[in-house]
Amino acid sequence: MTSTLGRFYSTAVALVVFFLSWAVIAARPWVAPRASEPDPRLAQLQARERRLQTEATNVQKLLDKRWAAYRVALAQRERQIATRKLANAAAIKAAAEAARATAAAAAAAAAPVYAAPAPTTRAPSVRVAPAAPPVATTKTS
Repeated sequence: MTSTLGRFYSTAVALVVFFLSWAVIAARPWVAPRASEPDPRLAQLQARERRLQTEATNVQKLLDKRWAAYRVALAQRERQIATRKLANAAAIKAAAEAARATAAAAAAAAAPVYAAPAPTTRAPSVRVAPAAPPVATTKTS
């Protein structure tokens, strides 16, 4: 074989066949996978899933208890607020009525009583001013 191109092609084909047969042999397609043994990673994953499911159930129960206690406390607080609002409204109404009554009493006490003036025994005095000096004087003689 003296042709360089022929040697190149035959070497390339030999290398391809070599690596292809190596890949087929490494894959061992004639050996069936062992189905009798479960994968340990899958068993660990299933155990973790069970633990997480149990924990999620416990957390949900705790949240339900807390939510029920919150609703009871909220209802009690709303009743207290409503009672306080009614008491405040009654107090405001009573204060307004008391202020009106006080204002009416003060107005009645401060109102002047109009009566006839007391009679006087003497006559009113009249003042007569002395004669004023003349504005201009002239000398006559």
